[in-house]
Amino acid sequence: MLKVQTAIEKAIVYDAVSNGPLVDHTLLLDNGKIAYIGPSSSVPEYKAMEVIEGEGLFVVPGFIDLHVHGLVNEACLYSFLQNGVTSIRDLASDVFEGLAWRNRERSGLIASPRIYLAGPILTCAKGYPENVWGPQAAERVQGRYQAQEKVRQLAGMGVDLIKLGLEHELGPCLSEAEVEGIITAAHELGKRVTAHITDSRDFEMCVKFGIDEVAHMPARDVPDDLWKEAVQKKIKIIPTIQAHAGWAKEWQRKDDHPFGNFCHHGFKEGHVKCRHNLERFLSLGGQVVYGTDAGNPNMPFGVSMKEWEDMQSTGLTPQQCLRLSTRDAAEVLGMADQLGTLEKGKFADLAIYEQDPLKDTNNFSTLKTVFKNGKAYPAGPMEYPMPFDLEYWIDQWERTEFKKGWHES
Repeated sequence: MLKVQTAIEKAIVYDAVSNGPLVDHTLLLDNGKIAYIGPSSSVPEYKAMEVIEGEGLFVVPGFIDLHVHGLVNEACLYSFLQNGVTSIRDLASDVFEGLAWRNRERSGLIASPRIYLAGPILTCAKGYPENVWGPQAAERVQGRYQAQEKVRQLAGMGVDLIKLGLEHELGPCLSEAEVEGIITAAHELGKRVTAHITDSRDFEMCVKFGIDEVAHMPARDVPDDLWKEAVQKKIKIIPTIQAHAGWAKEWQRKDDHPFGNFCHHGFKEGHVKCRHNLERFLSLGGQVVYGTDAGNPNMPFGVSMKEWEDMQSTGLTPQQCLRLSTRDAAEVLGMADQLGTLEKGKFADLAIYEQDPLKDTNNFSTLKTVFKNGKAYPAGPMEYPMPFDLEYWIDQWERTEFKKGWHES
């Protein structure tokens, strides 16, 4: 007789492998992994310490958010876990603080999703994100040699990938030699490279040198030839569409100020353009994976229903959204053999819902229980970022107007 820790009996399962729901399936969880998944009629004889009556419940793999800024406090990390996200990838942090958070998670000292991280964003002097957010999560490099040496240092410290910042609309940027050097050095060390971008000029540089992915859907017009080259090179995009809507809502608080009004309407337009660009990219065969930019205004530390709605508005089916949020995201992490699908031998990372989340995004609110590594966590309240200090950016604008010609962009 098979002895296991947990049995979830007779549930409806979306395993992120099959094309539809698997009815009347049983999962056996033991030692942090899936010991059995299959038809209830074929389950081997077993004895479980805990039995969950799954009839009428829906089981999906734990979600993987590939773009967060979530290393804030334990409450934010626990919010991800209590809202169905069992793995996160943080894309901007002080490297020592980020590694400390990851070590606490891996040691089981905190209740948190699995943490993967990039550490600081590589940029040039006065480039993004240093010129907007300050130096906390930025690392200056100058010249190809120094850029490559910084990549080697970060890789040696144990970061999971490298991120660079390109934002020509807001100031100086890394040179082509520096971008190429960063990507080449990272690939030599087996590390992926992602990039913060906004416009087609930034995107073109990334595509030219074979970056693995970009951390946002471009929010400006992109020529078809560039889309096609990105598709041909299999460059993945993390859309983060709803982040624009979140910033638009935040800046609405300062709509009576010229710069606040500019930002409010600019982000609203960016939200529309991102959806349009995603639709075009997908129509050409482009590949996208799930990421929300959680930690930015109005973006939850948990599954974003609105991000799912935005993705589906561009033609993606609920089943496709599930796969790019689980199976495909695990492949990006290099963890496809252990995470992302509900299969025997993989980590027992999963979420149980009372109503079908693939039928209606509102059903994400019916989350009952989350398992990470076979350990159960109850669904809990969703944390959101505190309101941002918009007066800081208004003050910066009033003193410098940021960059000549900002109002023409």
